[in-house]
Amino acid sequence: MSAGPAARPHVVEATSAGLLDCPADDLAAVERALDWARTFLTRPNPAIGRNGPVCPYLKDSFDHHHLFVSCRPDSDCGDHSLRIELLDEVTTFAELQDQVPDKERHLVAMLIVLPHVDPTSAEPLDELQAELKSRFVERGLMIGQFHPLCEAPGLWRDDFRPLQSPVPLLAVREMVSSDLPFLMNDPEHAATYFTLFAPGIPAHIRRHLVSRLVGPRSDTEAPRV
Repeated sequence: MSAGPAARPHVVEATSAGLLDCPADDLAAVERALDWARTFLTRPNPAIGRNGPVCPYLKDSFDHHHLFVSCRPDSDCGDHSLRIELLDEVTTFAELQDQVPDKERHLVAMLIVLPHVDPTSAEPLDELQAELKSRFVERGLMIGQFHPLCEAPGLWRDDFRPLQSPVPLLAVREMVSSDLPFLMNDPEHAATYFTLFAPGIPAHIRRHLVSRLVGPRSDTEAPRV
């Protein structure tokens, strides 16, 4: 008996996006998202307010072939099963990191493209990201939402909107030391940051720093991937 066709994967390295297990129209949306990431996020932009690419992290992921992509058919960001499956991507992300050399684990990033989410309504994906963020942060990961109406500003200029992608998506990457500004609105997020990046500081001093740094809570602010 001959073997059946190999199952198509749900997540692949970005240059192999055509191998994803999804319909042709969804694959086209994935390619559109990746083209935007290549031509916008990985290149300099005078509106940033600093030198270098819009997202240095993603540029390094592209350059080392450590950017992975998946595509989901879901349209309802409020669907509980979607939340559960997205939380499972924490495990998927760890498995992807295990596939690369140890010294390059921090360069792994994943784009979860959501072509059926309404691109004309900002709130559902913003709210979904806010609900997921704590679970990702506690694992040392950042998750950010990108969509055409995303109003999250750039770090260097308030009028720059780097998260306005042509296709709705979520992006996941490892937390890095420069992420503190994106974690200061939540005491638990800030505490996780100091635990990871300042373990030599006594716990009571870390708590004091968090209490001094953290302002009013705002879960809707997304990381700059």
